Amino acid sequence: MFTPLSRREFLKSTAAGAMLLATGSLAACATPLAPTVQDGAPAAVQVVRALMWSNGPIIDDNFKKRAADFNELHKGAVEVNLQLLPWDQYWSKIDLSYAARDPYDIYFWDIQAYGHYKAGLLRNLQPFVDAAPELMDPEQYPVALYEVWRFDGENLYALPENFQILALYYNKDLLEEAGLPYPDENYTWEALIEASKQLKQGEGEQVTQWGFDLGVLHTWWGAQTLAWAMGGAFFDRIVEPTRMQMSEPPNVQALQFLQDLLWKDNLAPTFSQAQFLAPGTSLFQAGKAGMLVDGSWSLSGYKDVAFRWGIAPLPKWIDARVPAFWFGGWVIPRDSKAPEGAFEFARWSATDYQQTMAVNHDWIPLRKEARESEVMFEGMPDGFDITLASIFEARLGDVYHSRSQELLNEVISPNFDLLWANKVTAAQAAAQMDEKGNQILQKGS
Repeated sequence: MFTPLSRREFLKSTAAGAMLLATGSLAACATPLAPTVQDGAPAAVQVVRALMWSNGPIIDDNFKKRAADFNELHKGAVEVNLQLLPWDQYWSKIDLSYAARDPYDIYFWDIQAYGHYKAGLLRNLQPFVDAAPELMDPEQYPVALYEVWRFDGENLYALPENFQILALYYNKDLLEEAGLPYPDENYTWEALIEASKQLKQGEGEQVTQWGFDLGVLHTWWGAQTLAWAMGGAFFDRIVEPTRMQMSEPPNVQALQFLQDLLWKDNLAPTFSQAQFLAPGTSLFQAGKAGMLVDGSWSLSGYKDVAFRWGIAPLPKWIDARVPAFWFGGWVIPRDSKAPEGAFEFARWSATDYQQTMAVNHDWIPLRKEARESEVMFEGMPDGFDITLASIFEARLGDVYHSRSQELLNEVISPNFDLLWANKVTAAQAAAQMDEKGNQILQKGS
């Protein structure tokens, strides 16, 4: 099926609809930079070198069209030259540009950029944000969620433009055939387990249909949502954690619960079982799993499956649910040669462009007017509204530390691999992660 990799690996399967220019009240907000004049003659156009990773042809085309629309609106003042790179080349290209003292003017955020912040390479965007008060309108933007991006406690070093959230995907056809209700905002893990028992088909090891696929719960950032609901947390805090605490009882309980679904209860497939039954695709896409936990970034990727489906918020553990969310947004290097034009592109993406983002369905816009517009809900599955509302009970699914990749590659991924292969218990895996992870954290940032 898949291995516990970066969340960005899951974005590659997404697709999107057609793009339209933003119109109405959002377009009316536009305040593009005007061409400047020097000594009675127009100054040179401010050229902005922008970088984004590739997400597949449809989303990539949307980004190209976004840059083209921006350039048309800002003709004579700013021109964005957008480059798209494969994920496995993206961060090395950025690091090389910093090493050459010729950084890109703007690039898209992921946790690696936190290391750039710690190295003093990112520009403080707060002065720009203060000059654009529309960005902090609490009636339109979830500004309370932005606090985690104030890395120094006061200032924004990245400007968000969209978010993603985890959801429970379900196959309507399979649930109806089994006489089971659709999951909703009150659905619990207890109900999911009972449904999985009824949905599972086959004899012995020859399973032909599974009730539930863990999906992204195989990853640490997926599994932590269950730990949160049980009252735990894998780290003591999101920004600059000082302690990895996998061995705390709620965290061990969450990991053991998920491992038991695979091996003890046999209610969810292992990697090899899933690959055998649906080679080259996911069990849910193949119509051979009744339910799956996945991100909102996969909504358009499931658009053309051969069955009816919907989504719901993550199941509750007894009466608690804590989903994970992520921001997408832009950072500007401290030594950008075009910081004003770069920020204008980020500001425009977070304001005027939001309605187009809603039309495209490849991201969830931050701006309420776009997020709750009719076009945002056109073609979306049942349950999209209640799933979207769960963002306000969610926590950021990342951890920000300059050694995050070291923690992932040397501590978390190897032990999660052993856990899902049933080579260790949850308690053993947790103890190993705490020992090695805290050694890394004690080295500091």
